[in-house]
Amino acid sequence: MRHPTLVLPLLIIGAVATHADDETVVFHSDVSLARVDAQVVDGSNRTITGLRADDFVLREDGKPQPIRNFASENMPIDILLLLDVSASMRPHVQRMADAAHDALRVLADKDRVGIMVFDTYTRVRLGFRSNRSDINRGLSDVLNDERFNGGTHITYAMMNAADYVRREARPEARRAIIILTDDGSQDPRDDAGVERALSRADAVLSFLRAPDLTPQSRGGGGYPGGMGTTFPGGVILGGGGRRRGGGYPGGRQQVANHSAGTAEIARASGGDTFSVDDASALEDTLMRLRQRYALNYNSAATTVSDAHPVQVDLTNAARRRYPDAEIRYRQVFLSKDSRQAGPISITRAHPPDTGAVESADRSGPATGVDELTTPKRRRVAVDQSYGSNVNLSGNDSDNSSPATPPKQ
Repeated sequence: MRHPTLVLPLLIIGAVATHADDETVVFHSDVSLARVDAQVVDGSNRTITGLRADDFVLREDGKPQPIRNFASENMPIDILLLLDVSASMRPHVQRMADAAHDALRVLADKDRVGIMVFDTYTRVRLGFRSNRSDINRGLSDVLNDERFNGGTHITYAMMNAADYVRREARPEARRAIIILTDDGSQDPRDDAGVERALSRADAVLSFLRAPDLTPQSRGGGGYPGGMGTTFPGGVILGGGGRRRGGGYPGGRQQVANHSAGTAEIARASGGDTFSVDDASALEDTLMRLRQRYALNYNSAATTVSDAHPVQVDLTNAARRRYPDAEIRYRQVFLSKDSRQAGPISITRAHPPDTGAVESADRSGPATGVDELTTPKRRRVAVDQSYGSNVNLSGNDSDNSSPATPPKQ
C-alpha cells in the first residue's frame, strides 16, 4: 500500500553540491546551489513514487531551471520522538513502543532516531542513534523509568525539542519531530512561537494524538510528584522521572488545562496527525518522512537574503500519467551559521476539463494533512500556496478565494 507523505525543504547552500546520484556538479561563482525537496501525492493523498528528474519542471522567478542532480529516497533523516510521560500517558507510550519494532524497518540504514520525554519539563532519554536495538531499548527504558504522574507543558516541550534538533541533527539530514501527546497542556499556548522554533530548526512536526483527557485526569491544577526545574536551554540530559525540586521551570506560567494547538502547529510545519490508536500510525508517519524527491539546481541567488521565488510542477507528460497529482514543498535556507525554513507551498492540478496547470508562488501559513479530518477523496482542485483558505475539510462546496499572503 502506498502512503501519503509530508512536505519538504529547499536549501540555499554555498557553492558546492553535497550529493547527487554519484554525479559531480560544478557551479560558477555567480550562482549558488539550491535544493528543493518535494513530495508528490495523488488525489487520494497517496504517495506517488518512481518519478524521475525529467518528470519535474522547476522555475525560479518564473524561468525554468535545469535540474542538475536528483535524488528520491536516499537522503538521511534525523527524527526525534517527543513523548508525553504525564499522568495517564503510559498506555499510549506502551502502544508506540510495541509498534516501533516493525515500524522502524521503514527507515534507511543512515537514518537516526532520538527520544525526548516531557511532563512539566523535558529531558533527553536517547541521543540520535541509527541502531534499531538502541532505539527499542530506549523506549523500554522510558516505560521502566518514568513515573507518568506529572503535569504537562506541551508548548515548552515542542520549543525545547525544536532547539535540540537544531543543535544536534546533522546538517545534511532532513529533520522531523514526532510528538505523542493528548494535546492537553498546562502552559500558555504559543503557536507562532513554536512555529518559529521549528522554522529555525528546519524541522517538520508530526502528531500522534492520544485520546483527550479531562483536566481532572491530569490532576487539575496540581502537579503530582512535585514541580521541577530545568537548566538553561530547557533540556535535562538523561535521567528518569525524578525532578530536581524547586521553583517553576524557567518561571513559566501555569494555566488551566487546554489545547496546545498541536495539530494546527503540525499542519503549519507540513506535518500530519494520526490517532495513536491506529496500529500503523507510527509506521505511516515514518513512511511519510522517507518518501520525497530532492531537486538540485543553480540559483541566481548568491545569499539567503537574495533568495528568489521557486515553483515546482510536473511536466505535461507526467501530468497525463498523474492528472490529479499534488506537489508539496517549502523553502529552507542554509547559511554558514544558521538554517531557516520558509512557508509551505503547494502546486495542485486544475480539474481535468480546465486544461492548464499553474504553479504556486504565494506564501502563507501552512495547512498540512490531518489524517483524522481529511477523507480519502479526490481533492477540490485549487492552485495556491498553503493558506487559511485551502479546503482540506472534505467539503466539496468550497468557494473560497486563494489564500492572501501575510502582510509584511
